[in-house]
Amino acid sequence: MRFTIATYNVHDCVGTDGRRDPERVARVIAETGADVLALQEVSGPGEDGRPDPRPDDFFRLLAQAFGGYAVEGPAVIDGARRYGNMLLSRWPVSKWAVADLAQSEREPRNAIDAILETPAGPMQVIASHFGLRHRERRRQALMIGDMAQQTDTRPTLVMGDFNDWFPLSPIVRQLGAAIGRSLWQVPRRPTFPAGFPVLALDRILVSRHGRILRTRVPGDAVVRLASDHRPLVAEIEFDPAFS
Repeated sequence: MRFTIATYNVHDCVGTDGRRDPERVARVIAETGADVLALQEVSGPGEDGRPDPRPDDFFRLLAQAFGGYAVEGPAVIDGARRYGNMLLSRWPVSKWAVADLAQSEREPRNAIDAILETPAGPMQVIASHFGLRHRERRRQALMIGDMAQQTDTRPTLVMGDFNDWFPLSPIVRQLGAAIGRSLWQVPRRPTFPAGFPVLALDRILVSRHGRILRTRVPGDAVVRLASDHRPLVAEIEFDPAFS
């Protein structure tokens, strides 16, 4: 089975021109052609009693533009705002949870842990946005590694904005060990800043049940404007034994 996945930090739909434009972000998402997509820095209204739907509910707007199924994973929820991760899928989501990855006195962080019912069978997808400090990211990688501990029957994807730019990343090494992959089997493609990417902050890891056939980082004019990151897109193939 082959399919396309992507991870994309949408920067609250604020582009490099300073404009907040969710429709522009939705165009980039559509152009990736992804069957499964992890989004970071999505925002929407909180539970302040104002009527729904609201024009600033980017969780709702991006889910509607994508179609399919959506899982919200806001790390920040208060009366006025919710903000954080989102997972979009062409296939049904049979089970999901949001795991708290927050570290003391640091910005709230979490991970969406979902089971997707693909045509080839169940697949685990973990989507996250790591912290800004190295020690914080190491702890978050350990927590996600525990969530992604492999079985012999279920493929796993781990993806998101890792906020880690080191070529020999200990963060990627930890996560790769959890899903049976070495550091050298994880593509490293610069995605930040959008205008001229030099840092590989966004990553996709695939368990030993499959392989990444190719990756790309779109770079047309809309992509360069829509967010401060570019999306990372990968074509995946799982072994016939798991289809």
